Amino acid sequence: MSNPPDPSPTSKPKKPTLIETVSWALYDWANTGYAMVVLALIFPRLYNSYFGSQLADGQQTTWFTMTVAVSSLIVAVLAPLLGSIGEMGGLRKRLLLRFAAVGIVATAGCFLIREGQYWLASLIYIVGTVSYYSSNIFFDSMLASVSTPKRRHLVSGLGFSFGYAAGFILLLLTFLATSKHEWFGFENALVGSQVMFVVAAIWWAVFTIPLSLTVKEKPRPDRPSVRRMAILGIHDTWATLKQILRLKPALWFLLAYLFYIDGVNTIIMTASNYGTTIGFSDSQIIQAFFIVQIFGVPCAILFGWLGGRIGPRRMIFIAILIYLGVTTYGVFLDTTPTPIFGFEISEMFVLAALIGTVQGGIQALSRSYFSSLIPPGREVSFFGFYSMIGKSAAVMGPALMGTMAFLFYDSSNPALSTRIGLGSVAILFVIGGAFLGVAGHHDKRCSVN
Repeated sequence: MSNPPDPSPTSKPKKPTLIETVSWALYDWANTGYAMVVLALIFPRLYNSYFGSQLADGQQTTWFTMTVAVSSLIVAVLAPLLGSIGEMGGLRKRLLLRFAAVGIVATAGCFLIREGQYWLASLIYIVGTVSYYSSNIFFDSMLASVSTPKRRHLVSGLGFSFGYAAGFILLLLTFLATSKHEWFGFENALVGSQVMFVVAAIWWAVFTIPLSLTVKEKPRPDRPSVRRMAILGIHDTWATLKQILRLKPALWFLLAYLFYIDGVNTIIMTASNYGTTIGFSDSQIIQAFFIVQIFGVPCAILFGWLGGRIGPRRMIFIAILIYLGVTTYGVFLDTTPTPIFGFEISEMFVLAALIGTVQGGIQALSRSYFSSLIPPGREVSFFGFYSMIGKSAAVMGPALMGTMAFLFYDSSNPALSTRIGLGSVAILFVIGGAFLGVAGHHDKRCSVN
């Protein structure tokens, strides 16, 4: 069997232009349509109250968390192979756009799900989520080609900052479509929520256009056939894995990332469902998401800037410590307002502010720190494993919460098992922080990282 094509960089080694950098970062703005409306806000609430209406409270949590886990597991299996195929064929931009197209269709398809069709909701969610995360494999791998080494952490933070700004706008649209549905001629809040799926699909499609037009990347002229690339991709995946095993800083970082990003993704994907289960109103949950976006815009850039100044690894440690506080505080969250400086403030809002401070920062710096550990020309294959780790890291947390919901379910207090499930997520941050310390020990640049 012949060897795969030389995994040389898929784009010319030139200084990126400002428009390329901004257009790349705008994809974080584009796919926020799916991340906000489907992953974080509307879909989980509708699964609880509409798609899974015929299920008991404990069954709803179990079905939803297992749906999340299955979609993430599929991404975890496919990601390394997709990375190898994208790299050997110079196809990362083309594959990004194709997976985005499937995800856009799935997002719009959520509009068609009717009451009680939890099985169809789970199927569409899995297709959309696999497409969303698969497109991000190729998007993340472009970071090195659209930024300089000195600005890599800042550019990564800029992308997440764009995402939070988009999230704020989408939250505002969601709030208006659901709470002021009569303004738009919608029959009720449910119709407004369903329309937002279509809005999110259009959003994702429109704001992907700048990347498709300005970020230049041509497929390799010597690339094999699709069938051949699939076969060679399996061999290249194995070769990439062996290379990662030899690169101790990258290996230990990926182990750390496996655990701490699991906690991050679990909180993102189950926050809305969690808030509904323990007794917060839809209005409070939407306001909490507003707060996350407001804090996320400046803090993602701030974390990127500080990552360049004092080192991304140190800033990731800080974010992990704050997340430990989030999981602990979330277990004991009181649904009644708490007096703070003379004002009655919902504790959900305090928790949202803490999450918004670190959510974008830990993701941005994880992406940029890992990109600095990759040998030149191996970005796509390595980011295939990065995505495998990151998206399989939405398996343990949801499965853990679902298991806790099942084991500790009490019909007289359904929220108790959900609180216990959230508390169990803390162990993932502890383990992740420990592995990150080992990664720094093996990184010769740990004095600045």
